[in-house]
Amino acid sequence: MIAGADESHPSLRRPRTKIFHPSTGLCVTRRTIADPLKLGPCSASDSWRYTPQEFLLVSGTYFCLRAVGLGAPVRLGIICDPSDSRWQFVSGSEKTHLATKLADGTEVCLDVDSDGCLVSNSCDAFHGGDDEHLQVDSQWFELVTAGFKKPS
Repeated sequence: MIAGADESHPSLRRPRTKIFHPSTGLCVTRRTIADPLKLGPCSASDSWRYTPQEFLLVSGTYFCLRAVGLGAPVRLGIICDPSDSRWQFVSGSEKTHLATKLADGTEVCLDVDSDGCLVSNSCDAFHGGDDEHLQVDSQWFELVTAGFKKPS
């Protein structure tokens, strides 16, 4: 079960979609549009919407998830362009990854650095065969919908 999901009265909670990081049990959180996105408690995470254009938007806003460069922190932006904001769910194993292409055509995956900040790195799990060590848990993300408690 995801921490922060409220199973006691599911009919009383509005379902929220979170970007969930299974290997840590945490979700994507934000403070402001200028601050880096980080992993944190799912109860403190915004709800996200995955559009038919494959954009990830913070629900109730125009903020979309953008990759700005290889190894760089991902950002929120108000201009969603397919060259840096179109995220596809890809699977190289049993784990799902979120991938996009930068303006120069470089494929990157959503990843987490050692400080828990979201960055865009090369999609390591898909290049190099079936080696176990290449199954990068830091690049494992899922969209999960459940009834979540609001933070107190």
